[in-house]
Amino acid sequence: MARQGVVVALALLLAACTPPRTGEKKQMGELDVAVEVETAGASPREGELATVVFKIHNGTANALVLRDLSLPRDLMLAGSSGAVMTWQYSQPGLVTYQADRDEWIYEKGRRGDPRPVFNSGLLVPDESLVVRARVRLLEMPMDFQFSFFELTADELRRKVYFEFREQKVIRYKTLVGRALQDRLVPSLRTDEGGHRFVIFPHAEPVASTTLLKTFRLQQPLRPRPFRLDQAAAKAGVKKPRAGDYTYSLVFDGWVIPKDSGHVLVTPVGVTPLPDLKQMERTFHLLDVTVPEKMTVELRAHSAASVLGDLKYPIVKDEKEIAVTKDVKEKRVTYYLFLTTDQVGRLFSDLARLKLSVDVEYGDGGGKLVIHAR
Repeated sequence: MARQGVVVALALLLAACTPPRTGEKKQMGELDVAVEVETAGASPREGELATVVFKIHNGTANALVLRDLSLPRDLMLAGSSGAVMTWQYSQPGLVTYQADRDEWIYEKGRRGDPRPVFNSGLLVPDESLVVRARVRLLEMPMDFQFSFFELTADELRRKVYFEFREQKVIRYKTLVGRALQDRLVPSLRTDEGGHRFVIFPHAEPVASTTLLKTFRLQQPLRPRPFRLDQAAAKAGVKKPRAGDYTYSLVFDGWVIPKDSGHVLVTPVGVTPLPDLKQMERTFHLLDVTVPEKMTVELRAHSAASVLGDLKYPIVKDEKEIAVTKDVKEKRVTYYLFLTTDQVGRLFSDLARLKLSVDVEYGDGGGKLVIHAR
């Protein structure tokens, strides 16, 4: 995706925004969601990436601002949810608030401290949308949790800022009267970039008032010939619980925790992996990127040096970044563009060199990021 967080780590598509069909029964009073898996014939095999379709309808009398869609692994453990997508996100550039005009100004070419104030999930009453997400199917049932805000007409007028594009900057303003009503007409438009981009700066301050709704997906899965319990026995560890492991289609093996890290286990061997900041998203990104080349950014200059010595084809990119309106700063970034078999070798070298792997999404899509541990 083009905007961080609208795409996540997970190759998402906002496919359609439609009001209820004529004669269709309306379920007023809540956020209504139907969840299903797109399949072609046989049931998917465990560990596969499948397209999960979420049909969302705002059945309330107020506007809803969607925030996150997540997989709540264990609601008793802090930080255990895996994010599937978010509608509340930041963008590279400078975002400033002009108190005298009660406006936000976004300048993409300026350097700034990104804040998650942008939102693409505003639904007016009786409006529906369909979201498709690539999700790895491992254990059933799967619970998906939506977090969102419900805003009265007065709260919508005071707290949501709508986009106005100008030649060099983008402004976001609050609206009243006819101008506001024109922006709140249910949309029939299909838009991969999102729906009704606004700034909602109150999401973080009022996070405690976030509404939650959970939906359960039950889908038959065909087992792998090489099972998870066999992989755990081969690695000499206990069978991991849900959320602590994943499957790699690229490497055709299980990724499981061992010795405060992770290992890749296939029928033929156990391979140590580098420090993985986001284990699930790392292998999700690899699987959805194939057969294209993987983009790898080297944040540590020492990593670029040592990988260069190992004959990796490093690409050096120099850019001038605007620090202020009149001051520019030269920034050097190092990249690798690798095929799948080269990523396997890279992971082995990163594990030996004790370097860390993270995942980021931006204007160019998803990429792996290498840090000093």
